[in-house]
Amino acid sequence: MSRSAFDAEITLDLTVNLIPLAIIVFFTALFAVFNPWGFSPLQSTIQFAILLSMSFLLGLATYLAARAIEGDDRTQHDSAETESESESP
Repeated sequence: MSRSAFDAEITLDLTVNLIPLAIIVFFTALFAVFNPWGFSPLQSTIQFAILLSMSFLLGLATYLAARAIEGDDRTQHDSAETESESESP
């Protein structure tokens, strides 16, 4: 039986990416609601383009890392052991 794509162990492994992603999303929302430097079309566009592209790329890297961790044979040893133990009499 294979492990689910995003179980607790994978989530713990990906926390190093999820925390910065949450920080970037928080500041993107904060700057969208309250912009202390005012709104300038060029500067605000560049600011949001950088923040949104970094959050997208970090989210993509996190997803790909989760898929790689989930598909790695070395990280699936616990499910293989429990499967073989359940089959023995």
